[in-house]
Amino acid sequence: MTLAADSATPAELTEARTLLARWDAQQTGYIRHRAERFQTIARVVAAVVDGTSAPRILDLAAGPGSLARAVRAEVPAGHLVVADKDPVLLQIAADTFAGDAHAEVVAVDLADAAWTQAPAVAAAPFDAVVSSTALHWLQPETLVRVYRELAELVRPGGIVLNGDHLSYDAAAEPTLREIAAKDDAAMQHASFTGDAAESKVDIWDAWWAAAASVERYRDAFAARERVWGDELHVAPPTVSLEFHLAALRSAGFRETGTVWRYLDDVVLYAVR
Repeated sequence: MTLAADSATPAELTEARTLLARWDAQQTGYIRHRAERFQTIARVVAAVVDGTSAPRILDLAAGPGSLARAVRAEVPAGHLVVADKDPVLLQIAADTFAGDAHAEVVAVDLADAAWTQAPAVAAAPFDAVVSSTALHWLQPETLVRVYRELAELVRPGGIVLNGDHLSYDAAAEPTLREIAAKDDAAMQHASFTGDAAESKVDIWDAWWAAAASVERYRDAFAARERVWGDELHVAPPTVSLEFHLAALRSAGFRETGTVWRYLDDVVLYAVR
């Protein structure tokens, strides 16, 4: 299903942009180098599609479309497909991309293999597929299948870029695992307590409460409960960087590796 913002008033579109800005501030409060991660992904995409007149780019599990916007800044001629499962984040994405003829916002559920049949996705091939802070929520068997499906959706020479939090192994890498955990805690303390708290940066629950107070998104919140069910309260599985890279190689990508890393914050890549 493709979403649009046809019924939104100017005030509602302004509210959507405000929620997007608050989302970005909240996410940055948890992820120390989020902007650098996004810029790295966007610049690599720009290099891969250089010389392509109308590159097609899929932002997978895109949330409200923040990464897609970073890519658009580097690839202004790109056609964006912004895909996610969450009805609230999708409607905010649709509202903030209102009037953009080269952006499609589409509802997909990666747990359902039929997600590739959504018209905006089935119109592959894509020159690039990007994702950030999302695919770690997939169960390992689903992640392996999605990577195999991406190998069919990306053109030869195209690229997949996934920026995510991939924890160090507790048995094999305990020292860096501890350092990374302390770094995360220090970042969140600096973002959400003391003087930072006065800046009104939302924590996770506060952002969702703010979005829930907006009348336009009432139906989307009701749909969110139906779409997610108990999944909203289930912790994500622990899947290593090595698992991701092995799954991508097995899917048929000819080059895999990391393009950027800060402790356990990683941008991995796979070239078709």
